[in-house]
Amino acid sequence: MPTCDQIREAVNKYEAENPTEDCALKQALDSAQSLPRSFGRFLAEVCLIADWGTIQLFHFSFDERAAMAREIETSGSVLQAMRTSHLEGWADTAGTKRLIDAVDRLSQTELLRPPGTKKRQLSFLSKYLHWCVNDAFPIWDSNARRALNVVNNDASWSSYKDWLIRVREELAKHGACCLKYGHLRSRECPLRTLDKALYVIGRR
Repeated sequence: MPTCDQIREAVNKYEAENPTEDCALKQALDSAQSLPRSFGRFLAEVCLIADWGTIQLFHFSFDERAAMAREIETSGSVLQAMRTSHLEGWADTAGTKRLIDAVDRLSQTELLRPPGTKKRQLSFLSKYLHWCVNDAFPIWDSNARRALNVVNNDASWSSYKDWLIRVREELAKHGACCLKYGHLRSRECPLRTLDKALYVIGRR
């Protein structure tokens, strides 16, 4: 499992390679989210997140992005409740339970595979949840899973719950040391700092 030194080194490498990427995404999302809740706003958010995550149109076509935006609009009340919930308690079991309960509510929607789409979009949706709903949701990324030796690649809510628990175990381990350093330096949530590290470690 990653050590503190490996996490610090990986975060520094990520930030050297992508010095303005997160900031640019946040600024673009802030502009989109200043608009009234509407299909157009949600479509803008979907395209921004998909392109930030380098999800190619071959894997997530424009038609499917539009279908996702429509489903986000349909599921607005569920998502809005998660935006205002205090899910950020990243080192305690109560926080984990709140997140699992939130995922259970999400599983009652059609967000994972909106009508008219061909495949489940867990990778995209996890990024959308993290950036647009609540930053306590971890990103479902193949490099990150590789870094923690998680071999389950099934894009299901059940798999995402298992991943959520696994990531929060790492947060509890490193939250008071190397992840706290990243938080104090950049003011980002500890989960995002860990995500950067796991992305780089798993990519190797």
